[in-house]
Amino acid sequence: MLSDHEELNSQGENSSAQEVYVLYRHTFDLGHFTGRDFSYGPIRGAGFTVGFDADSKSGDAYQSEKRMLVAGPTVKLDVPGFLNASLLELWESNAPAAHPTRYYYRPHPMLSLAWGIPFGSLPLSFDGYANFIAAKGTDEFGTRTRAETNIDMQVMWDVGSAFGLPKKTFKIGAEYQYWRNKFGNDSNKDSSGGSTARTPMIRAEYHF
Repeated sequence: MLSDHEELNSQGENSSAQEVYVLYRHTFDLGHFTGRDFSYGPIRGAGFTVGFDADSKSGDAYQSEKRMLVAGPTVKLDVPGFLNASLLELWESNAPAAHPTRYYYRPHPMLSLAWGIPFGSLPLSFDGYANFIAAKGTDEFGTRTRAETNIDMQVMWDVGSAFGLPKKTFKIGAEYQYWRNKFGNDSNKDSSGGSTARTPMIRAEYHF
C-alpha cells in the first residue's frame, strides 16, 4: 500500500508512507482429521484455526513492525454458503521506530466471524468478516488500549460466470469497513478521527 503525502514522518514533515501487510489464516477441519461427525443442530462442523499477521510500514512517524500469532477453535454453522465463528487468542508485538526494543502486548482474545452467503441462484453473495477484539493491556508508550470492533462486508457479483469462467473465478462488488478503536487506540480521545475508520470501497477479486 502507498499513501498520499498527508502522512507525517518522524521529523514532523509531510511524507508518503509505504506499507506491506500480510495476513494468513487456515482452519483445520476436525472431522477430516478424526473421521468423526461434528455436526449438531445448527452446527455443520468444527475446526481449529491458526495464522499470523506481519506488517511493515515506513515513511510515517510510527513505522509499524507488527507481528501477531493467532490460534483457537472454530465452529462452522449450517447455512447456505458458509458462516464460521472462531474464538481466537492473539499474541501481538510491535517494534516502532520510537521504541528501543520489540514490545509485547498482553495476550488477548478475539471473537471472529467470517461468512460468504449466496443470494439464492443469483451470481451475487454477501461476504465479509467481523472481529471483536479485547483490549491488549497498555501500549509501548504506557497508554491503556481499548477493545476494537472491525467489520468488513461486501456484496460481490460473480462477473466471470457471465463470460463462461468457472464460478467464483472473478468477482467485483461494493465493500464497506467500519473499524472503531483501530489498533487499540481510543476513538473517544482521538480528535483527528483516525482511530475510527468508515471506509466505502470498490473491491475486485481474482481466484486461481
